[in-house]
Amino acid sequence: MSRKTLSRRKSNKYNKQDITLINNFDIDRYISLDVEDKDDMLNTVCDLIDEYGIANIRELKRFVRVHGNEHGLPSMKIINSVLRAHTALVRLYFDAVYQERRYGRSDIDKETGEILNDKETK
Repeated sequence: MSRKTLSRRKSNKYNKQDITLINNFDIDRYISLDVEDKDDMLNTVCDLIDEYGIANIRELKRFVRVHGNEHGLPSMKIINSVLRAHTALVRLYFDAVYQERRYGRSDIDKETGEILNDKETK
């Protein structure tokens, strides 16, 4: 490898919020994520889907637009590129939220996830 290639690998990573944009420059085109960053982002998105009851990709998009910075999420463009490889998993999370909305489960302890027997729900 050349010195230039090696120096690029050791370059500093900057937080997207710290970068000043000029003339609406699309910085997302130049952000690259390593495998660990992608896994962290996937886990964060799955946790948010579960925690906030997000039932589909449109709700996720609106959530990211409003609350993405609070949770350290980049734009939906980058999130979509990460989710693309894990659509089956994300679909399971969305489906679980949808099923709970549609049919409601009052026999589940919200804190532990345990299924309660009839005596504990009354």
